[in-house]
Amino acid sequence: MAFFWYLTFTMLLMIIGAPIAWIIGRRNGQYSGYFSLLIMLACVVTFGLAWWEVITVGYYVEGFFWGPFAFGWLLDGLSVTVAGIVLILTTAATSYSIAYMKKEHGKSRYFALLLLYNAGILGVVMATNLFQFYILWELMLIPSYFLIAEWGTKPQSTSIALKYFIFTHIGAVLIIVGIAGMWSLSNLGGNPTLNMSSLLGSTIDLSWIWPLANSAQLLAFEITKVIVILLTIGFAVKMAIFPLHTWLPDAHAEAPTPISVILSGVMIETAAYAMVRVLMTFMLPAYGAFTLILMIFGLITMLYGGIMALAQKDTKRLFAYSSVSQMGYIFFGLGTAVLLGVIGATFHIFTHALGKGLLFMVAGVLILQIGHTRGRDANAMGGLAKKMPWTATIALIAGLSIAGTPPLAGFASEWIIFAGGALGYTVLLVMFAVASTAITAAYILWFFKRVFFGTTPTELENTTDSPWTMRIPMIILAALIIVLGIWPAIVLNPLFTALPPLLPMVPP
Repeated sequence: MAFFWYLTFTMLLMIIGAPIAWIIGRRNGQYSGYFSLLIMLACVVTFGLAWWEVITVGYYVEGFFWGPFAFGWLLDGLSVTVAGIVLILTTAATSYSIAYMKKEHGKSRYFALLLLYNAGILGVVMATNLFQFYILWELMLIPSYFLIAEWGTKPQSTSIALKYFIFTHIGAVLIIVGIAGMWSLSNLGGNPTLNMSSLLGSTIDLSWIWPLANSAQLLAFEITKVIVILLTIGFAVKMAIFPLHTWLPDAHAEAPTPISVILSGVMIETAAYAMVRVLMTFMLPAYGAFTLILMIFGLITMLYGGIMALAQKDTKRLFAYSSVSQMGYIFFGLGTAVLLGVIGATFHIFTHALGKGLLFMVAGVLILQIGHTRGRDANAMGGLAKKMPWTATIALIAGLSIAGTPPLAGFASEWIIFAGGALGYTVLLVMFAVASTAITAAYILWFFKRVFFGTTPTELENTTDSPWTMRIPMIILAALIIVLGIWPAIVLNPLFTALPPLLPMVPP
């Protein structure tokens, strides 16, 4: 075991770095951007050292005690996967922000809030205590509200940010009520704890309700099902599952593009991670009572989001509705509650983050190089592949991965989700889910045709490709899509180690 608190240091770097970035940026806003990027790169290094401990030992945990309560950070096969893509994408978005925000106001405040936002997302994934999890869940919300309201598309950014805040905070209220219920049940079971390190032997003990020998135990099981409903709805709001999705197209489309990258790429996926870490770890029997309902809502979401994306001409709204659809895939996989389906859904967190983060970065390049209005109108562009070859190539890689095209990363994750659904004896639902990939391919190729092929408008003849500060993180993410498509075991092996103790290969 390591003798240094790598994860604590990683979190402190971002949290303490935020006010320092603000102070540095008051003299020159660009300095705050470069400083924030250095902070994120340092976090990658310290996180990498903790990740090495996971490889050598199997897990890595840092614990702190406050009276009877235990807090800390955990990396195991599940959290290291999701935390890894969070850190990759937030670092890429920070680098991307330097060029994107060059002509914007208040850069020092932007980068300070961005560091806090990054810390909240990463902390949620690594938290070992449900109360700590909730505090960090709210830390995600507050900076992102100000980032959308202050630097989003004017004049609607303030009202859109408020809508985003109200929706996600209502979901957070349901989550804290569910956490309170979990504490109460664990107290009745004789093991009062909110510790989430279940695979290390510190689990909330609900086994006392099995078997259902009397009415009191039956009542306890029904209460557990109510808690599952509360938590699932709370997480579904963050994932923008139909019909709780209406905040997402506005917030993701009108946020500044680097924030759209993080919102769509990793923030909404933290709810998917939480469903595995919280619901399946502690309350799988009660969760299993709702699997068919969850799969149906996942299917509706993927179809609805895909059809709405196909109808958009605004590139950022197209990608926003695509995120709704992709969350449907993840929700569908989690709804199977079998090993393959949940592993596929968790892997899709990784592949979707890479693909959708890249597509929003492409949208940002178009906005920066062409102009905010025309750069978002797919019908007003055309023939840009020869003007922006790097951006066009990266967009094609990201789009085809989202569409589930082999040998890119998205194909592997979607295939595993569908295999899990088939194992769950829901072949009819799987058939509709597979058909939805055709819709995804349609809106991706339609976007690509309108923007990068055809005749270049005269006004766009002098368009140039993205600056290198934006291009380098895009190239890295595109390379990861290709590598994971060819060698998915990099992510799948830790998941196959972490999840089998929680989930059956096939339903009972």
